[in-house]
Amino acid sequence: MYVGSGALVYSGGDFQLNSTVEKSVENKGSITIVGNYLKGASAGASADGKEFVSVYTDVNDYGQVQILGGGALTDARMTVQRPAASSSYFNATFPVAFPYKDNVKYFMTSFGKAETDFKGDCAIGANCGPSIYNMTLRKWNNNKLVNDAVPSGAAFVAGDYYLVNLRDTGMQNAMTGIIGYKGLPSPGEYNATAKGLINGYEATFSDLDYNTWKEYVNQYNEKYKTYLGDISSTSKTYAKNTYRFGNPYTSNLDLSAFDGANAWLFIKNNSGNRTIKQATTDLMIKDFYVSKRTSSYGITWNPVKGSEDNNTSGSSTYHKAMFDGTQWTGDAQALLIRPFETFNLNFPLIDPSATKLGSRIIDIEVKFGDNHKTYSYSPSGTIGSTPVPYGRVSSGALKTESTAQKLASNTYNFYQAGIFLVNNDKILGSPAFLVGSNYNTESGSASTNTNDVYAFGINPDTSVAYNSKKDFNTFNTDTYIGKPMGIGFNNLVLGNQYELRFNLYEGSIFNEVKDLSADKFYLLDKENQKVTEISAANSYKFVVSNSDYNSRFEIYWKSYSPTGTLGTDVVKNDNKSTFIYSENAHNKVRFEKSGKAELSIYEMGGKLITSIPNVSTTNDYILPIDNNRVYVVIVKYNDGTVRTIKTIK
Repeated sequence: MYVGSGALVYSGGDFQLNSTVEKSVENKGSITIVGNYLKGASAGASADGKEFVSVYTDVNDYGQVQILGGGALTDARMTVQRPAASSSYFNATFPVAFPYKDNVKYFMTSFGKAETDFKGDCAIGANCGPSIYNMTLRKWNNNKLVNDAVPSGAAFVAGDYYLVNLRDTGMQNAMTGIIGYKGLPSPGEYNATAKGLINGYEATFSDLDYNTWKEYVNQYNEKYKTYLGDISSTSKTYAKNTYRFGNPYTSNLDLSAFDGANAWLFIKNNSGNRTIKQATTDLMIKDFYVSKRTSSYGITWNPVKGSEDNNTSGSSTYHKAMFDGTQWTGDAQALLIRPFETFNLNFPLIDPSATKLGSRIIDIEVKFGDNHKTYSYSPSGTIGSTPVPYGRVSSGALKTESTAQKLASNTYNFYQAGIFLVNNDKILGSPAFLVGSNYNTESGSASTNTNDVYAFGINPDTSVAYNSKKDFNTFNTDTYIGKPMGIGFNNLVLGNQYELRFNLYEGSIFNEVKDLSADKFYLLDKENQKVTEISAANSYKFVVSNSDYNSRFEIYWKSYSPTGTLGTDVVKNDNKSTFIYSENAHNKVRFEKSGKAELSIYEMGGKLITSIPNVSTTNDYILPIDNNRVYVVIVKYNDGTVRTIKTIK
């Protein structure tokens, strides 16, 4: 049976393959099995797994299989092809997740080796000395913050985070081209809990600073700093809550649901069971983000939409998507986990007080099921109720993720620019993001950044905060108009030519566009006194002529003026929009229509705080709200026009 690229084959019951012929099923498209994948009586061990092959053709063109309904009786192996690890992982380890439930020794057969070639002599949690570094596999333990040994008698746990040892020259020689990973699929629900504590210090770990505990040794006699970072930090949160997972399935995994029925991550602290959104609304966490390593596939620059894949010479750059309490920002590819890929959970800002998390250690649960499986090569912003072979999920297929549904009309006036630094057609590091919405605020708190390109924060006087270096810089799209946003760099070489390339997003990070529909971002090169309209179709080339390159570029939203006078467009409100801005410690509403309006103020949970009728729209109105809270304000004009705005005070 041949399934071509773009085709979908659907089996409404068990699928049994009674064959010993290699590639009896050659799958370049999508196969859905509602039941079990079963081995026929005639199938022999000689072709075990090779008779059903999901073929890899390209980064967005490969065979996928969804086994739905649990598939508990699945007993036949299959092969899933994936590109070999980049040689940048040689003499180190390669992170991977296996969608199988075989004995770990079977892993060796995917490389044409015997099961006896598997090295797994060390026991879990036992100090076996330097021989731990000869083990074929290790596995990240989210509860102990250690890479555990994987002994020969262990079975794979689909969805867990493994490290393949590529120090051995034999494995290096085998890790080339396309690898056909064989195994017995594990299509059922994935459920894992994590509460990261270090061995012997469980009771006091929450209060230890990194400079103290990085010197401690784990169960394998390794100092924690050797794999979590040998840096000096008195932070009591650095490197804690290091949680790592992988895709447990033979299809793509969609992580875009942050709330509702398809939520997959839950915060359990203080006897709770909060989704990412609920924990953010309750001020337990802030700016949670998902990251995954960039692939080693070649760069494909798409002049219609921008960068399709981030290719780097190293292996330590990441796709990152951050949840801001309302929606995802950053790189949508961080939320689309392909077969065998891994991902990290990151909690940069937490409140450990007794009424919030109650600890610096976040207690989490991760759950995946059929609704998280997808054939799409782009995360949808929510998850489709039925498998969709390719492309973005249509609005009619969405689950009840109300925020995502609102994005189609751009309720939050969301616009984002992804900024890439390119040299000799290689993207250097990860992109930086300028994230705009009608509820965002500007900030310029001091921070460092080691990425090749980053965004500077914004001072209260709207000047560039050069001591604030960020991956994500936020601004208000209704009020921060015609004002500078700086970008900076690390590791530029004098005399070299570089390019700035851009991805643009409108409405959400799941809607990538060539050009924004109405408003624009503008790039100012102060050295050449040149202003360029930013488009995903064009790049901007520059030569580093001096060491002052971090003050060379500024980006402006909607308009640019050398004196900044175009920023007064906000005051004039020529665009006739309703928005909320901050002035003298007050949040004020500016109206787009004359006459009267009714204002309704809600908490994020939906509770009505107050309703104010017959508000004159002649003057700006001061909102009666408390500090450190998030609100939704609904403005209803006398002519029936309704505007919904989120604000934070």
